[in-house]
Amino acid sequence: MSRPETTRRESAEERISRFTRDAGIPLLRIGLGVVYLWFGVLKLFPGGSPAQDLVERTVSALTFGIITGDLARLSAAITEIGIALVLLSFRAPRLCAVLLIGHVVLVSTPLVLFPGEMWSGPLQASFEAQYILKNLVTVAAAVVIASSHPRVR
Repeated sequence: MSRPETTRRESAEERISRFTRDAGIPLLRIGLGVVYLWFGVLKLFPGGSPAQDLVERTVSALTFGIITGDLARLSAAITEIGIALVLLSFRAPRLCAVLLIGHVVLVSTPLVLFPGEMWSGPLQASFEAQYILKNLVTVAAAVVIASSHPRVR
């Protein structure tokens, strides 16, 4: 026969486990959605984002100079706001994952396009490069979000 306090402790552990299992992916989507929305909205306003110059130069380089300046900044803003809306809609987890991974790939290109600015030596990343590299966590989040889609059998 188990003692009542052991039963209560196990019951609390089960409740915590159930909460984390049920709330984990929604909280992940909300957290990422808020960050993407926030960063996207900042880019709507000239000078609003500390990454504005890097964003404009990166979009210009990726589009071979076709999209530059304000249009580059606004395209990045709209993209990030769109991703935020998909995240916060709690729908289309696989589409959400594809958008997140695609975005991470695109925003990682300055590591290659502007190596002199991103690296001061082997494994010596600039502040901007560190900011970009933390997006690897977004890839992991995208995989978790994609896994929330019910499997077809």
